[in-house]
Amino acid sequence: MFFGEPFEWIRFLRAFVTRIPAVIFALGLHEWAHARAAVARGDTTPILLGRATPNPLKHLDPIGLTVFFLFGYGWSRPIPINPVKLKKKRDILVIAFAGPLFSLVLGFITGLVYYSFGLHRYSYFFNPEASQGTILTRYLSDLMGFFMVSNFVIFIFNLFPIMPLDTANLWMTLYTSKHMKKVIGYQVYGIVILLFLVVSGLAGIIMNPVVDFFRLLLIQTSKIWP
Repeated sequence: MFFGEPFEWIRFLRAFVTRIPAVIFALGLHEWAHARAAVARGDTTPILLGRATPNPLKHLDPIGLTVFFLFGYGWSRPIPINPVKLKKKRDILVIAFAGPLFSLVLGFITGLVYYSFGLHRYSYFFNPEASQGTILTRYLSDLMGFFMVSNFVIFIFNLFPIMPLDTANLWMTLYTSKHMKKVIGYQVYGIVILLFLVVSGLAGIIMNPVVDFFRLLLIQTSKIWP
């Protein structure tokens, strides 16, 4: 057939309706962790702007979401903070690390549930020898698998020192409070860099091996997990 075999289209649609919500929820919870950390350290800005919520729709970035649809990688809106309101200067570190660490922990917790309940047995994306199950079971299997991998990828992606990614915020601890607002304003240039990396395919070159690593890890684990 000109558009490919029907089974391949089924696999594509199945990936489409599972990967997108998995990524959106993973990104939303990642930003929520930043917001809660900021509030805990004395900055109520996320609350005032309605960002201190686990609702992923509040954290979506139109450009980041569009880029994700087109190229497979995207981003959410960074949590706005007011450094002046923080209790201590090093609280920037707490806020910066809250998101990646939460994503990492969430990935492992999801994986524990994923394998403990045997959902890995029904996903063709992570287990080539997947057994048949109900439509709901197969959907949950794919959804949780992609959600787990998405959290791991978000953790690694945010290790890159590009604003507004989390690791770049470590540099903010080197500035005085009056200079931090100006530094935060430079995030727009970081978004341009991220857009270039994604559109040019460089982000895929960097991150695809990470995605493949976790996918293969899931496949191998599914073979030995009782």
